[in-house]
Amino acid sequence: MSAGDMVPSYSFEVSLDSISFSFSKVTNISSSIQYDAIVEGGSNDAPILLPKPKSSPDMLTLEKGVTTTLKSKLFAMIKEGYKISEIQIDVLRDGKTVRSFYASDGVIIAKQFSDLDASESQMFVEALHIAHKGLVEMPSLF
Repeated sequence: MSAGDMVPSYSFEVSLDSISFSFSKVTNISSSIQYDAIVEGGSNDAPILLPKPKSSPDMLTLEKGVTTTLKSKLFAMIKEGYKISEIQIDVLRDGKTVRSFYASDGVIIAKQFSDLDASESQMFVEALHIAHKGLVEMPSLF
């Protein structure tokens, strides 16, 4: 593997129900399973791990700067409890998709805004916290 195979300089696109929004940060891009660890007697020196159904959703956080565009006004209508059928995150390098992530059955559980502080000169940021069934990495052809 060479340094040219790495993805150091990238951009990303996020779509919620096939509508693309610009986000500055996406966190909790991860997936996990829940499992039971069973320890047996005898000569076993390690527990046996048995996967089990999830009992809690995975979380995804999307952050973006507040703008005054028409799409921002559409985004402002997304409220807590809003259901999102499909979430797609595409990681791009030189305009080509190098990784794609997909989640289904999302629900907005919180909408959060940055603190207002007159002594600071910062961008006003809003964040969506989304509970979902699980993130799947989709294969992509480079």
